[in-house]
Amino acid sequence: MDLGAGASTAVHAAFDAHVTKYSPHDPSADNEKVYGAQMFMRAPNDMMGGFYTHLTNVPEGLAVGSRVSRGDVLGHVHRFPPTASHLHLALVEIIGGAPGGRYQGVDLYQAFLDTANTGTVTPVTFRQDGSPPVSGGGGGGGGGGSKVFHLGSTRGVQEALAALGFDPGAADGLDGPKTRAATTAFQGSHGLAQDGICGSATRVALATALRARGLQAEGG
Repeated sequence: MDLGAGASTAVHAAFDAHVTKYSPHDPSADNEKVYGAQMFMRAPNDMMGGFYTHLTNVPEGLAVGSRVSRGDVLGHVHRFPPTASHLHLALVEIIGGAPGGRYQGVDLYQAFLDTANTGTVTPVTFRQDGSPPVSGGGGGGGGGGSKVFHLGSTRGVQEALAALGFDPGAADGLDGPKTRAATTAFQGSHGLAQDGICGSATRVALATALRARGLQAEGG
């Protein structure tokens, strides 16, 4: 995605991440195709990533292994005439997670255009099944763009638990201790075996509980 922006415009991280590759800006090496600093980063769960380029004035200390939070300044847009000033940002879903997962490019260009310079945070759901990501919390039929909880994934289960008042921690797609504790608490409140494992019976109960609140669920 080439996002139009004036030279020296501050570039902020679009998502929480850790930097996996970084090439500093070397003005002497700039050319019309490759110019400015290049930065690769992946989400904390290694299931999506981003590539930024045409950056300059990257903050001192930002390097491979650095962790950034959404909104952190990554640098400023660098212009190399005669090319129009812009930021290049490529996003990928890593199906199965890095390092062995399958990389699949995703197009969120319109979502970026709709929210540019507004301060709006737009949630994006990556389903890990090869289907396009859903931005704005929408997706699925019949709901007019309302949130759909996809219970076939750990992330979807985490989101469902949180919506029902159980705390699974961050919706990071990882079945960690907090997610298991929240699952166990949900199971106990619904008369299920309290093993912390979200099997078919627990998914059905999650879906039923969500629908009772007027929420949409798939996979349960």
